[in-house]
Amino acid sequence: MERRAKIVKTDQNSPSAEYLEEAAEIIRSGGLVVFPTETVYGLGASAFSSEACLKIFQAKNRPPDNPLIVHVSSFEMLFDVVDCVPADLIQKLRQVWPGPVTILFNRSSRISDTVTGGSGRVAVRMPDNVLALSLIDRSGVPIAAPSANISTRPSISDSRYAIEELGDRVDYIFDCGPTILGIESTIIDASGDIPVLLRAGSKSVEELRKIFGDIQVTDVSRGLVESPVAITPGMKYRHYAPKKTLILANSRETFVALSAEERFKDTVTLIGSSEACEMAKIPCISLGSEDELQEVASSIFSSFRELEKTGSRIGIIMPFPEKGLGLAIMNRIRKASSGIIENVSELQNLIGQLPLPDGRGLFREE
Repeated sequence: MERRAKIVKTDQNSPSAEYLEEAAEIIRSGGLVVFPTETVYGLGASAFSSEACLKIFQAKNRPPDNPLIVHVSSFEMLFDVVDCVPADLIQKLRQVWPGPVTILFNRSSRISDTVTGGSGRVAVRMPDNVLALSLIDRSGVPIAAPSANISTRPSISDSRYAIEELGDRVDYIFDCGPTILGIESTIIDASGDIPVLLRAGSKSVEELRKIFGDIQVTDVSRGLVESPVAITPGMKYRHYAPKKTLILANSRETFVALSAEERFKDTVTLIGSSEACEMAKIPCISLGSEDELQEVASSIFSSFRELEKTGSRIGIIMPFPEKGLGLAIMNRIRKASSGIIENVSELQNLIGQLPLPDGRGLFREE
């Protein structure tokens, strides 16, 4: 593959001033830059340029009604992006920004339909990453940036995958290795009396309730159903899916039972906790300990890409309790999976039916 992008190695905690200025000039001139945040890598363009943001959709093959998150480096920049911010919300934002929390606002006139997918509202966050904040600040404009992957593919938490996937589609890539958190930001709509969780993410609902009070958790935010309208990223479309068929086990017990079936070792790869993988008699990609959900979250997308490189026809992934980061982990797993399996005989039947259909809408309460 012919490389179009300039690829530069630097420390995301102490980035090269020269590289930052090069990338900032690309942003200012309407180009595309891949850069790390604390969550995943972003594919960025000037949020004030409809033409530049259109390039994001083209590079990702992203549906035009799937909006972009706008990243700012200061509260002053926030006021250029949104129409109005209530004083009490500013107080709460100061407790979560910089950080992996995205808030839905009414957009300012400087933000176009291209960025918002035709909506009058815009999703904004301030990333907790030195390189990202420095890039935005040097560019002098907010940066619209979805995750740096082709649409429907697993998000990118390590620069090597960004280089593989977008090296011929963008202008500049920061090659900084893995991100810290590995799973996208939490998105909430705080405009009503009770804030609504729109997408579970790296900041848990339990943590946010200490700041925002009660937060409504919907089936859309859990990944059980899709929203008919993409108010923010992660609500409407199939996301995160590996090229190999991925099926969710309905319980840890089912996963462990499947892992004992040595006859599937040439057909199936498991994705589960380190504890469950230790007992498996068929190949198993470890996500980390069940007691360390941050480790699991940071491994989830790379595990999907590992699955693609195996000789297996199908992946079976283990469920996790939906508390703390488990809510976001299960959202990503459901979005990436084609359905749920309950026993060994179902697995045998599924293998006989491959390739499987898309499977959206197959989820049910476990």
